[in-house]
Amino acid sequence: MSGRPQIPEQWERGFVETNGIEVHYCRTGGSGPPFVISHGLTDDGYCRLDLARELEDEFDVVLYDARGHGRSDAPDEEYGASERAADLFGLLEALAIEDPILFGHSMGADTVTEAATRRPDRPRAVILEDPVWMVEGVNDAVIETDPGDGIEAQIANWQDHSVEDLLEAETMFRDLAERGQADLARRVAEARRRLRPEIARVFEAGLLDPTELYGDLEAPTLILKADANEAEREREQEIAAFLPDGRLVHVDNAGHCVFWDERERATEELRAFLEMV
Repeated sequence: MSGRPQIPEQWERGFVETNGIEVHYCRTGGSGPPFVISHGLTDDGYCRLDLARELEDEFDVVLYDARGHGRSDAPDEEYGASERAADLFGLLEALAIEDPILFGHSMGADTVTEAATRRPDRPRAVILEDPVWMVEGVNDAVIETDPGDGIEAQIANWQDHSVEDLLEAETMFRDLAERGQADLARRVAEARRRLRPEIARVFEAGLLDPTELYGDLEAPTLILKADANEAEREREQEIAAFLPDGRLVHVDNAGHCVFWDERERATEELRAFLEMV
């Protein structure tokens, strides 16, 4: 495995016991409001170093590895949103974090939504980056095709190759490097090689239904969505309308990883939202 990415010496790194497992985290520290980032499937906390660096002067940013990812444990248990939310609550308790701003991407957005609706008193605000369950037909695809089988094979393939092999072979990594994000490409490739096959169980529980949960998400909420055609935008805005105190912004030209694709615009929207909460 490759070594740990370069991060500032003053940042805190370690493990906490939560929900029966050890979870790896990295924390910028400081006196600002806590900002906790839940990454997406196949990534890890270090894949969000750029966002942590962007916010560290104003926020106490916490990155952590979800179960089965990065340096956290991969238990022989369930991996659904309920279990991941329990991991998150345990992390908050262990680090004595109160009133956090919760940020989640894709699978992490699923985690954050489950946590914020289960304990609406906990988050100060919620940011969801391209929540996967808002993609039309995605739940049906999970039911019909069992993507867990495919991801186990993909993990085995990633682990059969070096980081350098992955950086050369995969289009996504080459594209990131061409956009001046070679360091990010390497961190993502390293995260792929640290994955455990147990994460395929994420799909067993299915995905959350926002039309059932968003009405219970009381905290101020920002959804940053990938670019979409007019019909998809309208459908997604209808889903976001279930939020009592929320708004959805489509980021032009962005794909699923909004902050990687359109960092400047996404950060602008994020900061405007944070100024209001």
